[in-house]
Amino acid sequence: MRSLDEVRREGRVAPPARPGYRGAEVAAVRPVGRRSRAPRWGKWLALAVFAGALVVLGVLFAWQHNRFPDSVTARLYPLHYEKEIAHAARQYGLDPFLVAAVTNTESGFDPNARSQAGARGLMQLMPATAEWIVSRNDWQGRTHPDLNDPLDNVELGSYYLAYLLDLYGGDRATALAAYNAGTANVAHWLQQGSQDSNGTKTSVVGNIPFRETRGFVDRVERFHALYQRVHPHAFGES
Repeated sequence: MRSLDEVRREGRVAPPARPGYRGAEVAAVRPVGRRSRAPRWGKWLALAVFAGALVVLGVLFAWQHNRFPDSVTARLYPLHYEKEIAHAARQYGLDPFLVAAVTNTESGFDPNARSQAGARGLMQLMPATAEWIVSRNDWQGRTHPDLNDPLDNVELGSYYLAYLLDLYGGDRATALAAYNAGTANVAHWLQQGSQDSNGTKTSVVGNIPFRETRGFVDRVERFHALYQRVHPHAFGES
């Protein structure tokens, strides 16, 4: 009969477990020399996580730098309320892509959006601003518009945007800054803005101290360019 040491050398029986060790029963019958496959699975798992991270980073980079094909970008940034926007833009002589860009930036196309300050609807009109617009002689909408009604709200917002563009001589950045921060703030910022040939202050570009307003103007401009590129026929334009 072979001794215990001979059996151990052949790898058939593991050495006795330490006294008091809970896994003594398991250790006593586990074959010696058989490697666990856990490290191999761990290696594949690590590779899968790394590959997934690369994919996520690639998607984030493409999204950040707008490197998706236009067909993909159009799905990522869809338009809504095209009929209402086209109607209001036509009514007040505006670029419908600009109206759409302001609408998305203001509310994300949510007709029930409401800011902490009390601005409401798709283009985030304050009730006081809406009342002032309705009192104007060239207002073409309803006498008692509903700020949560998409058409009423877009008409009000379009009127106000057209008014601001006219007020600032067509300077889009200045009109957008006033739409977001108010004409009083813009009047102050214009004191440090650029001048035309007559020495008149004409633009607030580069002189907007409010981070929110700078971001608003930038986002509207980016959405405006993006919508024109990926939705060229949304409003019947080529």
